[in-house]
Amino acid sequence: MHIGTIVIRVSVLLLVSLAALSSHAEVDAGLHLNKAVHRLADHQRWYPLDASLTRAPFPELQQRLSTATAAVDSLIGRSGTFVTRIPINNTRRQTWFVVPGTNFIDTGLAYWQPDEGSPRMLAEFSQLKAGTTPRLMHNQALPLSLEEHESGQLWVLVQAQHFPTRVPLTFYSRQAFYQHQFRSNTATVGAIAIMLTLAVLALAIYVRTRQPLSLTYAGYVGLHALGWAAAAGAINGFAANTGLNLTYAGMHLFPFAIACASLFACGLFNCTGQHPGLARVLKWLAIIVTLLGMVMLWLPFQVTFYLSHLVALVWVPLSLWIGVTMLSREDFRAKYYLVGNLFYSASLVYYVISHSSLVSGLAYPELAVVTALAVDCVCILFSLAEWLKIKQNDFNRAFYEARIDPLTQVGNRLLMQERLSCLSGTYIIMFIDFDGMKAINDSMGHDAGDHFLSEASRLMRKQVSQSDEIFRTGGDEFVWLVQGITTRQLPGSRRRLESTISNIETALHANWPMSGISFGLVTSQDGGDASECLAMADRKMYRHKATKQGHRNRDVNITPPAPHEYGAQPLGE
Repeated sequence: MHIGTIVIRVSVLLLVSLAALSSHAEVDAGLHLNKAVHRLADHQRWYPLDASLTRAPFPELQQRLSTATAAVDSLIGRSGTFVTRIPINNTRRQTWFVVPGTNFIDTGLAYWQPDEGSPRMLAEFSQLKAGTTPRLMHNQALPLSLEEHESGQLWVLVQAQHFPTRVPLTFYSRQAFYQHQFRSNTATVGAIAIMLTLAVLALAIYVRTRQPLSLTYAGYVGLHALGWAAAAGAINGFAANTGLNLTYAGMHLFPFAIACASLFACGLFNCTGQHPGLARVLKWLAIIVTLLGMVMLWLPFQVTFYLSHLVALVWVPLSLWIGVTMLSREDFRAKYYLVGNLFYSASLVYYVISHSSLVSGLAYPELAVVTALAVDCVCILFSLAEWLKIKQNDFNRAFYEARIDPLTQVGNRLLMQERLSCLSGTYIIMFIDFDGMKAINDSMGHDAGDHFLSEASRLMRKQVSQSDEIFRTGGDEFVWLVQGITTRQLPGSRRRLESTISNIETALHANWPMSGISFGLVTSQDGGDASECLAMADRKMYRHKATKQGHRNRDVNITPPAPHEYGAQPLGE
């Protein structure tokens, strides 16, 4: 082997050895608290203990640690009880805040053993004891007040059903801690408040519209909000006297939230009607994760934790694929859906990686997810709004088509009945029948007859005022309704209608000489309710028709329809 290569390798080995010795010496020498933030990795820092020692006196805890064989490499993926001892040298008098980097703690104890003096208990901290220590979302914090140049050993004991991440210890000065606390608590509470507000809004939309999609959105957002409120330790106060640690509930709620997300995606893109294959996948996924969530209630939390992560690893690529596929098909509801899921999926990947042994030191994994989730929920709300807009347009179109005559573009009999049912005050009803329709159809064809009716309708619509409405009740019969007028305006409105009909008849007669108009006009002062007025206008129209035919010496037997066809009894005049 070349002498140069040997020298290089030996030099590298010496440097590595010196670095390791230096690191070990730093740990042995203790932590010097002389800057705003100190972070101690959990590598070979925690020693396993028997669970019974969580309530043991400090001397016994000290004795057990002195006989401990070796520290574990890391707490990630482990469960049980662990303790660490950290030599500390303080430079100036102040209160430090110690934050163990895990959000699942059933029991936490901290002791301070000064070099000169007796050991004292600093705090008992956990999600169940949140009121005794500073409130910090996703973590616990314990104060450590030290005098100038005070030194000693900090003992920290933690117990949990599962440690999902490495558990470093971070020391904050008072100012640095308050800044960290403000950022973490504000972002978490704000994100959860946004999600809960959106869930309540979606429930209100569901109550108003009875659209199941609003309900699945409310479930998706609301369950995520409750889950993260639980994981952050925000709702443990509700179970303070039960001994139940609700922090674990977030993992139990996650499968149910994904079930709602799956059904929401199915409804949002109308998969049942347009993408039946995808609809089957999403519905089966919702069923499977719902059943899985029920089973997880009876499983150890460590198993529940990994199953929830497995659900996330299935949902992340599926939701992204759905968004990309729908956007490629120009379904523009997908643009909001895809953007939201990109944020959420990226944060979930970040969260899962932080809970693995692949990478260490990823900051704020929980905060990243809850913030991205709030953004996702807002984006998906825009998707829901687009969907509701489409439904509203479909409803308006159907409503229009059901109440508008397609040939003449005026209201049909259904719309007229709706208007008459709520008619009040002073109004005028004119019943109109276009004469000569049979002659036009027979001599010129039915297309010409349709053209005649369209032209007649156009001329009438051209003359309507703001208070007028026209309806085609069937064949060549129309009703002209005037409402929103006063008694004083009644004579003038009546004269306007009669003059308008006369002008329209003249205009039509120029192109269709065999045509004419017969009408009957009744005001609200002439009869009882609107149905009676309509029947009376109908009879007047037939008398007008008979009078005109009599003048033309036409012997035509015209029999008016019975008044009960319009829901009214015959009235004497």
